[in-house]
Amino acid sequence: MANIQENQLVLDAQTGDRQAQRQIIKKYERLVHKLAWKYGFTAASFTHEDLAQEGYIGLLSAIKSYDPSRGAKFMTWAYYHVRGAITSSGRVDRRQPKYPHSLEDCPRAYNLEDPTQIFDVKMDVSEGIIRKVIEDSCGGLHTKRAKVVIDRFGLFGNKELRNCECVSKYGMTKYAVNAHVYAMKKKAAQKFPELEAFV
Repeated sequence: MANIQENQLVLDAQTGDRQAQRQIIKKYERLVHKLAWKYGFTAASFTHEDLAQEGYIGLLSAIKSYDPSRGAKFMTWAYYHVRGAITSSGRVDRRQPKYPHSLEDCPRAYNLEDPTQIFDVKMDVSEGIIRKVIEDSCGGLHTKRAKVVIDRFGLFGNKELRNCECVSKYGMTKYAVNAHVYAMKKKAAQKFPELEAFV
């Protein structure tokens, strides 16, 4: 009997009855706050009140989309909508920014390489010492790690490549490129502490 009354209340709310909508919101207020506390860890930058508001939005969505002919009780329907709204707010918060559609939209649009500008970098460390550091830190000059490091920093007369250029040249992820560089720096700092300022 209570289920029939609730279904009628939801149908009234779907037709625009504000009083019925307020009754449903009041009835499921505890559920919204309970789920906001339970899934608060999914959106650490949100306050409890923010998550509760997201939950109420999910509850209103459940009211609009509920169809009693599908066989589910409204409570079940509301539970999944409220939980989904709360947890998805955290996913939106963690989402990475979109990549630009074209070069003109990119913030680095005008940071292009200019071949007319040639910089002569003066090195205070001889090429022999650099060769020794690379050999000892990368397991030799012909290892993949050594090649990545040499290209990444433009050593021995090679053109300095950006991270993304190393990725496409060696067919690896940017994390793998960073891991090679980090491992080399760590070993070099241990084996050559006197060159810490240059490594």
